[in-house]
Amino acid sequence: MSTTPRVGSAVPGAPTHLGTARAHTPELTAAFDAMYAALLGRGTVPMDVKEAMRLRNAHVTGCGL
Repeated sequence: MSTTPRVGSAVPGAPTHLGTARAHTPELTAAFDAMYAALLGRGTVPMDVKEAMRLRNAHVTGCGL
């Protein structure tokens, strides 16, 4: 896993991190946040199962937890 960001900061003068990189596409960020909230929010699936799903997805996609 690389520690070099692929996308720079969208905030002039601010260092690159998840928040400043996501600022490039506010509409996409809002849609992702809504989807993520629906997946991990309240519902019939227990939170431990949701967390297992999230961790497996991170592993499969090579996300550097």
